[in-house]
Amino acid sequence: MADESHEGKPSRAELLRDVQEKTREIERLQMQNLFLKTVFDGISEEIMIVDRDFNVLDANRVLLERHRLDRDTVTGRKCHEIKRETGAPCHIIENGCPLHRARDTGKMVEINYQHQDSGGENRSLSLIMYPIKLPGEGDIRYFMEIARDETRYRKLIGQIKASQKRFRSILDTATNAILSIDEDHRITLFNNAAERIFGYSREEVMGRDLGCLIPESYGDHKKYVKRFLEYRKPSVIGRTIRLTAQRKNGEEFPIELSLSFLELESDITITAIIRDITEHRRMEKMLLQNERLAAVGEAVAHVAHELKNPLMIIGGFTSQIRNAVRDKKILTKLDMILDEVARLERLVLELGDFTKEYRLLYRPADINSVLRDVVKVMGAAHPAGKYTIIANLDPALEEISCDPDKLKQVFLNIFSNGMEAMADGGVITVNSEGRPDGVEVRISDQGPGIPEKELQHIFEPFYTTRERGSGLGLAISYKIVRAHGGELTAARRPGGGAMFTVQLPLSLKFAASKEYQK
Repeated sequence: MADESHEGKPSRAELLRDVQEKTREIERLQMQNLFLKTVFDGISEEIMIVDRDFNVLDANRVLLERHRLDRDTVTGRKCHEIKRETGAPCHIIENGCPLHRARDTGKMVEINYQHQDSGGENRSLSLIMYPIKLPGEGDIRYFMEIARDETRYRKLIGQIKASQKRFRSILDTATNAILSIDEDHRITLFNNAAERIFGYSREEVMGRDLGCLIPESYGDHKKYVKRFLEYRKPSVIGRTIRLTAQRKNGEEFPIELSLSFLELESDITITAIIRDITEHRRMEKMLLQNERLAAVGEAVAHVAHELKNPLMIIGGFTSQIRNAVRDKKILTKLDMILDEVARLERLVLELGDFTKEYRLLYRPADINSVLRDVVKVMGAAHPAGKYTIIANLDPALEEISCDPDKLKQVFLNIFSNGMEAMADGGVITVNSEGRPDGVEVRISDQGPGIPEKELQHIFEPFYTTRERGSGLGLAISYKIVRAHGGELTAARRPGGGAMFTVQLPLSLKFAASKEYQK
């Protein structure tokens, strides 16, 4: 039969099946080759296939088209010749031939180098050599070289780094605190001013919850951020608002806050610019205090002038009547009149002290010596053992230009107020300390302290909480310190009691220059 085969020889059908299988294998290989060729020519980098003797076996379409070469003029030539013609010589001597190194190690080799093209532009080039090991072969005979021009990429990286450097410089030289948080309420940005204002280092707060900078009185701040992210209603974005923040030591302080919002793809950033307005608030209070004192001073001057003459007449006539009267009851009443006249005359004198413009007698003086005199006077004026005065005086304190007699009046008044606040006795502590711009004196007591609502009025004339006080002592003290170019402030001590702080410049000239800078 036709399809029968002789013994030992394949039949026609078997030969046909064998041919069909080989044909399918050839087609499969052709498809694989076409696929690989498509990938080879589709890659955006320049690729050459070379043998171990530097001969080019093939090059991809990108290399050929980019340098206007054809495959026939490339194949069979040395790879370094082709590199030279493409304007990117591989500098074998300077860098060491990557083919040599790949051949010796059997591993991928990558080199980067700089090259100046014919137009004088510096180009950054990257060259990667891959060993190609064929199955069943011991030695590596072929290599794939991938060349990449990274000039544009490296320029972009350089621009990004320069931009980041400028951004960091702006952040770190800004006088306001700048910080950012992500959608999880974690701090992602914290500049130098934020470190200075809040007292935390950048390392301490990065990645921490923003709550460490927010007073507990505001409650859970996260819910406000979540509400904003949910509804996207920017009620405070783009506005400047006044709030209170918290330093590392727990101190709360006033701030001005401006917020901005940025969303890039899935990343959300909320940035705050924060201004510490503690000094601004203090200056506002001082300005208001000075305005009040000026307004009251004019009225007081007028009242003092109108009272002076009538008091003299009342006192004079009362004395004459007393000399002519013998009735004891009438004499007692006349003495009461004279006592009240004397008290009013002292008040008028104090009013005069308050309303007059102080002409200070400046001379170099040691504040510690002034304070020692005050301590000695106050110690002798009160029963031994009732009051204890602790003096912590800085021995390195510089002399300042001042009127020591007027400053002694200030310190005596503060000491007297502190002792009167401690009816059953207690401790008065006085500290002196040098500052770059002058000296600071702090006087504290163990009394009940000054209520917060009274602190803003404590230096106003006639404002007093004592039954027999005129309310002029601290007002006069305030004017004396201000006449020196200094500052007098009052505060509640955390442990109880009041603390008065007197800050004095080295000289009035220095204080004037400081005010000018402000």
